Amino acid sequence: MIKNKIFKYFFLEFLKLFILISLSLSLIIWISQATRLLELVTEYGNPVSVYLQYTILSYPKVLNNLIILTFPITMFFLFNKLESSNELGIYWLSGVGKERIINLTLFISFLVFIFHSFMSVYFAPNTSFKGRQVLANSEFSIVNALVKENNFNSPLKGLTIFVNKNDKKGSLEGVSIFEKDRTILAKKGLVVSKGDESYLVLINGVTHEKSGDKINIINFKETIFDFSKYKTRNIDYPKFNERNIKWLIKNINNKNFSKLSEIREELNERLFKPLFILVMGILSCFLLYNNNEKINLKKLRILIYCFSIILIIFNQILIASSGKELIYSGFYIIIIFSIFLALYLILNKILKQESI
Repeated sequence: MIKNKIFKYFFLEFLKLFILISLSLSLIIWISQATRLLELVTEYGNPVSVYLQYTILSYPKVLNNLIILTFPITMFFLFNKLESSNELGIYWLSGVGKERIINLTLFISFLVFIFHSFMSVYFAPNTSFKGRQVLANSEFSIVNALVKENNFNSPLKGLTIFVNKNDKKGSLEGVSIFEKDRTILAKKGLVVSKGDESYLVLINGVTHEKSGDKINIINFKETIFDFSKYKTRNIDYPKFNERNIKWLIKNINNKNFSKLSEIREELNERLFKPLFILVMGILSCFLLYNNNEKINLKKLRILIYCFSIILIIFNQILIASSGKELIYSGFYIIIIFSIFLALYLILNKILKQESI
């Protein structure tokens, strides 16, 4: 009964720390990315609602990419917390052996591996693709694209707009519009919004339109500029990291693609990279060693932290190179399981010698 409570407490402590660390790191990075993505509004002319949807749908991808990092940080914090508060000593006095804690840690690692696999294979790519669809289906908003004064703005393909003054309330002065065969100059402009759509009313201007070898000049007092024939600069096709897992598997050897290595790398990152969680789990168990007379515990902890960073970098290098050939995927799995097995054997050996 007591042991069950201890295991439940250990798991809940891990869960609280994991959620806290994951949310903290992911939100910092997500907010930083969201700030850079403001160009979707200011440069590409997307409505603010589209920007918000796209940034929210990009969050699962940020969270997923950090699991490899947040999991070992959580385990290190957890073991240090239990050690500093002498709770690990209570575990040993309660008859809970270190092998039981190791097994519990590996069980938690397996659960995180399942969660990471779900995020990598399905959830993160799916939400990222939905965000791409939101951009592709968004309507152009001229108000957002013309906020910069004295700047050549190109919110739409084949179109460049220059504005001398913008009062940020819809009134423009000195409007110049450049198209392939036409240039429009107007003294004033007025942005008129109707629902989610915006129109540009040009006042007191002139149009220079090329027709063959001639240039026709037309003066106007008022005209409406039509944006409907232009498309936004948003990329409407999915990237490899937004593709369905079935599509990646189907095209893993498709010679019609010049970047087969990127498809294989993406497939390996989704299917096999989560296995690295198990390596990080067994590595964190080295913190259970507490015989300071045989091994300096401070140096041991520093060694474990440094080695974990090296392993994370090494794992990323392996993933990057695993896409070169299909057989490299098998090598990656073998290397990961070999590292796991080696660490497991070394851990058992030093823990057995701890009390000798």
